Amino acid sequence: MAISKSIMQLEGSMANVSMYKMHGSDKVVVRSKGGPSKDQIKTKQKFEKVRQNNSEWAGCTLMGSKIRRSFAVMNRLEDYPVTGALNALCKDIQKLDTESEPGKRAIRLSQYKNMISGFSFSNKQVLESVLRVPIETTLDRVTGEATIEIPEVNTDLYLYNFRNLPYYRMVANLSGVCDQLIPDGKDSYEAPYNGYCDRQLGSYESEWMPAFGVQPARSIHLQYPLADNPIPDEVTLLLSLGIEFGKVGVANIPCGVKYAGTGKIVKVG
Repeated sequence: MAISKSIMQLEGSMANVSMYKMHGSDKVVVRSKGGPSKDQIKTKQKFEKVRQNNSEWAGCTLMGSKIRRSFAVMNRLEDYPVTGALNALCKDIQKLDTESEPGKRAIRLSQYKNMISGFSFSNKQVLESVLRVPIETTLDRVTGEATIEIPEVNTDLYLYNFRNLPYYRMVANLSGVCDQLIPDGKDSYEAPYNGYCDRQLGSYESEWMPAFGVQPARSIHLQYPLADNPIPDEVTLLLSLGIEFGKVGVANIPCGVKYAGTGKIVKVG
């Protein structure tokens, strides 16, 4: 892979070269085409390692996609390619499986929850640097409940309004994500249980608040739907919190501004 630094910001294909931009970068990525055919990779013995790597990477992208979908309400706060970061994280977890055969290593997030704790949805702003008040959280796997306590906010002192916008609101999410593995006799990754988020009980959006003055304390309560009780060990609960800034929209109704926010996974259980 190469990076184009010329003033000619071309995109598309030319001969055996592809040129495109990636989200989060203003540079043009240049790649050459070519390599073995799909049929050769599927059938030739010398590509056995490639097939194993492809199989495991498919599991990582599947798991990364499920994690991102679990906190879908937070996706609009992202300012960098979060999917790629999650895929890489899943690969790191997959490498820790020393028992499964190559090509079938599991992605057991439930055994390495600390690796995703604190995962940020923004590369430019950290939640603690924007909302500068002590936040208390609880997460109970037995009841499937989570709470977030946000104290009174003096916006002049404890709110970093980095885009200088007139409104802000709080966003929270509680969801479950299940490990991914290849069961005996199967050739593709599956989840023993389907973790999901109830959009009414597991998601929260506050009203739009003025980004000035003193805003009162608030208590957020979220409930994970106990489809399986107790919650299976293979399911990891993710509690996320974010802040989103907004402007005056149509009919003087506040609306969010793209990339004007931040958030993170504040607790796992």
